[in-house]
Amino acid sequence: MTRLLTAAILIAVLVGALLARPAVFIVLVVLVVVLAWHEYARLAQAVGALPVSAPGALMSAAVAASFAAPRPSTMVAVLVAAILASALACLRDHYRDPSGLVRALAATISGMIWIGMLLGCQIGIRTLPAGVAWLLLLYGSVAVGDSAAYYGGTAFGRHKLAPHLSPNKTIEGSAFGLAGSALAAVAAAYLLLPGLMPATAALLGVVLGLCGQVGDLLESALKRAAGKKDSSGLLPGHGGVLDRIDAHLLAGGALWAILTLGWLT
Repeated sequence: MTRLLTAAILIAVLVGALLARPAVFIVLVVLVVVLAWHEYARLAQAVGALPVSAPGALMSAAVAASFAAPRPSTMVAVLVAAILASALACLRDHYRDPSGLVRALAATISGMIWIGMLLGCQIGIRTLPAGVAWLLLLYGSVAVGDSAAYYGGTAFGRHKLAPHLSPNKTIEGSAFGLAGSALAAVAAAYLLLPGLMPATAALLGVVLGLCGQVGDLLESALKRAAGKKDSSGLLPGHGGVLDRIDAHLLAGGALWAILTLGWLT
């Protein structure tokens, strides 16, 4: 019951932010970036990396928010400035003992790109024509794919997908997940994006589903290395914020790139 209640609240908040003015969605994404960053920083510290905490969160939030700017050059400028600021912050923290400098800088920049930049892609999608419809397609493809992978793997799973990273995931479950993502994308296209051909929507769903599965495995690898089951206990029944968005990070980045490059036109 707790898990279902938490899920219902999260869905209501997300849908409300999507249907409200773009600024509301931007604020929500920035808040998620900050929360996810702090969870990531704790996991990274547990494996021996020391990303700068508060500056890293602020820089990640700035990178994400820059996707709302009308000019692409703004995003590039903010990212470059954030990387420079990361270098200075890491030098400040490690100038007496440089042995951990490279690990700290790599962890800071990697987290900034993984969380700030990839979540920022969803802000970029929101600013596009039919942005809300594209985001609903993204969320539906990832969510349905995740559920299909779970139930398909539970019923038919025989062959482990990545036992050293996530021992419960199976190849059969992955296949069910990709099929679910494809079907969800076709349904979303039919309801929200009538100009998107069913075959194209299905292929897009497979791509988003595959990116979601890779993103899930990446976070699983980080948690396993850190010896943690969840990124935090912030969301009752669901773990942490990073646990909820891991599959959407790469998938959202992929969709933003596909739309920006015009590959669907």
